[in-house]
Amino acid sequence: MLTPKVFISYSHDSAEHRQWVLELATSLRRNGIDVTLDQWDLAFGQDISLFMQRGITESDRVLMVCSDAYVRKSESGAGGVGYERLVVTAEVVQAIDTKKFIPLIRSQKGAPKTPSFLGPRLFIDLRDDVNFADGVTELSREILGIPANTKPPLGENPFSGKLAVSPQPLRTTGPTGATQQGAPVLGDSWFEKQHETAARGLLDIGLLGYMELRFALHDAINKSQIELIDSVRKSEIHTFGWPIAVTLENREEYRPRPFGDGIRAEISINNDGGTLGRKSYDYWALKNNGDFYLLQSLFEDYRKQNALFFNTRIVRVAEAFLFASNLYTSLGVDPGVRLSARVSHGGLVGRTLSSSSQHRFVLPKHCTEEVSQTELVVEIGRIRDTIVEVVQRVAEPLFMLFDFAQFERSVYDDIISRFVRGEVT
Repeated sequence: MLTPKVFISYSHDSAEHRQWVLELATSLRRNGIDVTLDQWDLAFGQDISLFMQRGITESDRVLMVCSDAYVRKSESGAGGVGYERLVVTAEVVQAIDTKKFIPLIRSQKGAPKTPSFLGPRLFIDLRDDVNFADGVTELSREILGIPANTKPPLGENPFSGKLAVSPQPLRTTGPTGATQQGAPVLGDSWFEKQHETAARGLLDIGLLGYMELRFALHDAINKSQIELIDSVRKSEIHTFGWPIAVTLENREEYRPRPFGDGIRAEISINNDGGTLGRKSYDYWALKNNGDFYLLQSLFEDYRKQNALFFNTRIVRVAEAFLFASNLYTSLGVDPGVRLSARVSHGGLVGRTLSSSSQHRFVLPKHCTEEVSQTELVVEIGRIRDTIVEVVQRVAEPLFMLFDFAQFERSVYDDIISRFVRGEVT
């Protein structure tokens, strides 16, 4: 997900009002939203009109803090607010259904008011400071595209006279990982639902960096929840940090849970100490048909702020595919069955590529892209034999985002072989 850019339009009603706007902008930036604000970004001698015009036209969303004074100046065309009205009106006229402009009600008495040129747009009421935190959360979810409530899938017509379709139909796909109807298996509604849940959990504890895994068998299976959890326990690969699909059986709030379609676990640690040691997030789910999903925060965030360790990423990707090999073998999947896999890394903007080991020096390089994503198809029985090639296919596009960083095949060979032997990488 790309970092959204937001511009805040408001009138300078008072020192208290300016301070409130500053606190709003600061809270949004803490939630991973790139806010442009005159109190930060407008310098003495700068062209104010050009600043406002660029701020509005180049942003993804514009927040309009609608105090009584703001609405009055906007309607009369007075001052900077009046100029911003001209810019906003031009965009609204071109696309009347645009969702770019979000009215925020502040410092108003009586019924909420917004500038008439905006039309009847849905607003967020932030007049009561007691509800400020909830309002910021609601606003952040809207801007980041992570709604608190998602539209449920359309069900079967109970009066159609047809037999109900099995909730867990077997799936057969072609060699590219698409169903017979042409839909990619890694993008179906189950995976998207898990992503929405995990993304909300990661955001709730203030973390942005993550690795996401999606695995889907081309010939689906049908397993019970007991078979699933037993296979996960047997398949964990213990290395630094928590393993892929960690099962914390001794912690009631974190242990895996059975659901109608499979099993899931969420481990959300929102502290920097205590018995578990750090702020981190892990969410994984395994479906009855063999679909597997994981989203976990980056281990690097515990060691060094805004870092991405190249050797750690190589190890984590290797662990992910070796876990997949263990899991599907334990579930009795034929070695010749193909597996579609998608590996994504997010929250990359502003990170520096480096190394976790003093013995593996790499010239620091920076990233300006938000997400790296790679998909591939591999046979279950060939994962271990081709693990270096598989990891290289996933990691090379990730490292390339850091100013064209590349590593020789021998580096991948050495790091992965040491990892498999249980040595320091």
